[in-house]
Amino acid sequence: MEETLASDTQKAKQLTPKEVHEQSLELSKSASGIIPFMEGEIVRLEEESAKFESGEQENAEFTPFRLRQGVYGQRQADVQMIRIKLPGGRVTPEALDVLSDISDSYAPLHKGHITTRENIQFHHIPLPECPDVIRMLGEVGLSTREACGNTVRNVVGSPSAGVCEDEIFDPTPYLAAYVRFGVRNPLTQSFPRKFKTAFTGCESHDAVAAAIQDLTYVSQIKNIDGQPKKGFKVFVGGGTSIMPRLAKPLYEFLPEEDYLRLAQAIWTVFNNAESLRKNRMMARLKVLIDRIGLDEFRGLVEAELSQIGPIDPSPYMDITDLQREIPPVSNGNGSNGFSSNEQSEFNKWKESNVFKQKQEGYSLVYVKPVRGDLTAEQFKGLATILRNFTGGRASATQEQNLALRWVPEDQLGKLWVALKDLGLADPGALTIANVVSCPGTDSCKLGITASMGLAKAIGEEVNSWGELLDDNGVKKIRIKMSGCPNGCGLHHIANIGFHGAAVKGPEGQQIPSYELFLGGNYGDNQVEDSRIGSRIPKVKVPAKMVPGVVRQITNYYKNERSDESEEFNQFLDRVGLEGITEVASKAAEVSETAEPGSDLYFDWERTNAYVLERGEGECAV
Repeated sequence: MEETLASDTQKAKQLTPKEVHEQSLELSKSASGIIPFMEGEIVRLEEESAKFESGEQENAEFTPFRLRQGVYGQRQADVQMIRIKLPGGRVTPEALDVLSDISDSYAPLHKGHITTRENIQFHHIPLPECPDVIRMLGEVGLSTREACGNTVRNVVGSPSAGVCEDEIFDPTPYLAAYVRFGVRNPLTQSFPRKFKTAFTGCESHDAVAAAIQDLTYVSQIKNIDGQPKKGFKVFVGGGTSIMPRLAKPLYEFLPEEDYLRLAQAIWTVFNNAESLRKNRMMARLKVLIDRIGLDEFRGLVEAELSQIGPIDPSPYMDITDLQREIPPVSNGNGSNGFSSNEQSEFNKWKESNVFKQKQEGYSLVYVKPVRGDLTAEQFKGLATILRNFTGGRASATQEQNLALRWVPEDQLGKLWVALKDLGLADPGALTIANVVSCPGTDSCKLGITASMGLAKAIGEEVNSWGELLDDNGVKKIRIKMSGCPNGCGLHHIANIGFHGAAVKGPEGQQIPSYELFLGGNYGDNQVEDSRIGSRIPKVKVPAKMVPGVVRQITNYYKNERSDESEEFNQFLDRVGLEGITEVASKAAEVSETAEPGSDLYFDWERTNAYVLERGEGECAV
């Protein structure tokens, strides 16, 4: 075994970056997943990790390499987060079985976490165990390669790709070729910062947060010389964090044969922007476009395009076997045999979590785990559910849900029972009850507050509302939060968003708090209709007061709207932010008189008094 590993490592070290990329592209044609597994990389990870732990290699040299393998440092010493790329969010029953095994055998908390980028993460893994985990993933077609670092991150796709009745055409094969072209590409290994991409086949609604990506492709069909021609509308320069920007349209129609050429041109312009490397905190593509303007950026891209010959994506688009879904045959028996209470529960779940596919008789079903967390038992149970009730594929979503595809309508009752047995039959997917959060101080070095704890508290608050929760306008409100200003919880594009902060009590002790954003939006309409929420200035709401503030804001909207058809953002546009600012300000004032030992000094799900502890993150390494 040692000789084999040494041989693999030696070969890997002898290959040039260009040769590694060419090998990766060739392997992708027969790989068991979209991103091919390369054993030599994992052997090298073992070797480099051993050097680092023995003190032979400096952190500054080791960390960028580790990040490209999808292994990310946590705020807790000597443990890592492993981030698994799921291109387009897709996952198989076999993959879910392995995720269950990893949860059970390697993750101390025995759970995994669905992220807002359609990844799955495991936390608290010791560095020496990471290679074994990555090998297990490779056996079922999963990869962590370039899930972290200044690379092309996981590419987001719509959970309803191929089954949405509004879809222009399914871009998933194009997404796969883009991923394969980008991974291990010498051009993409050390960008000024990370690069985020999305593909969607629907123009009438946005299921991929298209406006906050560096690059988004939206399917289009254009009539050229009397013939339908496939292509994409292209958006560039979106992002959140401390300088949120909405993506701008670069091209109204890009022919399909040019989409990889365009990617290479944009990557080249981004990679060559040396001014961005002077300050990693201001090194995203949106910053470059802000500085030079969209027209000049387009000129730079077109100058690069003139130097790039044809790039045929077709050899890397064949994912027929990987994406094959075999719809279960309907048995024609839709009888559930539920009691009246069970029928009521089922109906409520079906109303919020089940959507008709364009294929007659089949549904897309959203599973809403609490905070996006899935236990080993739930991963295993979901694998069985995929085999019994679906076409054999599910999709992780940016709302931290799992979408089950090709469920026969007459099997929905049995599916609900199976999900209920796993504790995964909560209603409220894609509603105000679908609260989204990043991990915050549970694991992230940059975290300021325990956003996961707050997410659970808000979820419990919302689910206690009774009739208020039944209101259609209230249901449409989206709540998201991040443990710091960086925006991994997508709080900038929520109707009600929060990011972590801290204030001082009357005697100088710190109180965990949140800044409030209002009026963000994505999903309901076209990309161009997305909005960044307005920050309420100079107001920091103590963490323990936030669930109550959410209720007050919601009641204020329901009671003061012009009629039941006026949605939350329309209401804000009409009345302004003054009323809600007053609600938040009153809650914030409580920190000025907080008694020593008060619950306000303790963050959610914490037993020690709060102290702001923020390390140096690895996103910009």
